[in-house]
Amino acid sequence: MSVSSSLESSAEMFEKLVLDWGARIGVSAQIEGVRASQFENLIMTLENFQGRETLLATAAFAQRQAQRLGVGRATARLISQALLELYEKGAGKEEARKMLGFAKWIFEARILPPRGVRPEQLTLESLLKQPAGGGR
Repeated sequence: MSVSSSLESSAEMFEKLVLDWGARIGVSAQIEGVRASQFENLIMTLENFQGRETLLATAAFAQRQAQRLGVGRATARLISQALLELYEKGAGKEEARKMLGFAKWIFEARILPPRGVRPEQLTLESLLKQPAGGGR
């Protein structure tokens, strides 16, 4: 495998991770009644730190906010899992920013998962395959 095709494969892997985690997080936030402003707070936190460790700091901030506000604990757990996975796979701030921005899009679109499907089981593809207006 050439270096360029290896880099393309890695970029595709990150895109899929970003989109799938974004779908899970956006749906979870909607179900839990998280405020849209929390996405902006997460993105601002991401920008406040340098280096890849900003992903870890943002994960900690998500946990703090859920605890402090008393809402969004499952969503904070998903955010932490996502950011940790991205960090462990070598992703940085750009991928995390995309993921959180995409999660906000899904949240704003108000797309609900099919009945009986938990957010952590979702992929973007499975979410979009349901009939329009589907969900609950």
